[in-house]
Amino acid sequence: MIQDSNSRSLDQQSYMRATGLYGNVIECGAERDRDPCGCEGGPTLGVLKEVQKAYEERMEVINRVGGSKKLQMQVEVLQSWVSDLMGQNTLLAQTVEELETEITTRLLLERRKHAEIECELRSEVGTLRRQLARKDSDLRGLLEVLRRLRQFDYCTIDGIHFNEVTQSDIFGPVLWEHSNLNQGDTKSGEFKQEAGKGRKPYKF
Repeated sequence: MIQDSNSRSLDQQSYMRATGLYGNVIECGAERDRDPCGCEGGPTLGVLKEVQKAYEERMEVINRVGGSKKLQMQVEVLQSWVSDLMGQNTLLAQTVEELETEITTRLLLERRKHAEIECELRSEVGTLRRQLARKDSDLRGLLEVLRRLRQFDYCTIDGIHFNEVTQSDIFGPVLWEHSNLNQGDTKSGEFKQEAGKGRKPYKF
């Protein structure tokens, strides 16, 4: 997480040093007016601009006042200014690093999630395609059964392979006999209407 509280604390301290609350050179203008200090809270960029302006005003005050300690006071203000800038730069660099880490982590998580979803979808698509192929094969088999029925006036399923459709699905509860029938394979099947009667192709 971004250290917002540390950033605000550093900006406030920088503002106080710049306005002289630490060095007793000048007072904060908001403090003189007995209004809430403008350095409290606010956007970080605005606070940084206020800090820079405060240091510039402080240097102008020192130049106007002059005195025997003018040079020493200017050096102290500049040292404080540089120290604040270094602290602000360090904090900004840390913030950028934290943002980069957070964004990279979130990006990796999103990519991983996307890859998992894509893998699941590919698997589902493959399953649906296989199911569609099986149903298409069964449909073509049923069409062949109908063709034979129209052409020969009776129905056989010799040489027709069904994946999910069974003989009872096609003919209903009709007894049928076959030889060398493997599961899912319907070679040389012949049907009869009742048990005990002679074998013959099923007629409608």
